[in-house]
Amino acid sequence: MDTSNKTIMKSNHRFIRLNEVLSRTGYGRTSIYRKMEDGSFPKSVKLGGPPKDPSIFDSRAVAWIEDEVEQWIESRIEERNLGSTDVPPGQNFER
Repeated sequence: MDTSNKTIMKSNHRFIRLNEVLSRTGYGRTSIYRKMEDGSFPKSVKLGGPPKDPSIFDSRAVAWIEDEVEQWIESRIEERNLGSTDVPPGQNFER
């Protein structure tokens, strides 16, 4: 079996920063970090590594992987759709 011609397909990951996460989810900064801590939201990725020299600027920037945030949003929608079929008061969809 010749495996030399196989290529591994990697998805293109895109980082999104906190403002974009806040905009997409509707949550505030504190809520995002609390949800990360309790495991109910994707973890952020550090964009800067630990400084090798303390005199060099330490980048504390973080971002989230766009696909993971989108999957989280989709799972919230699925959860809603699989939940109660009752229409909450005031949300009559008849026209």
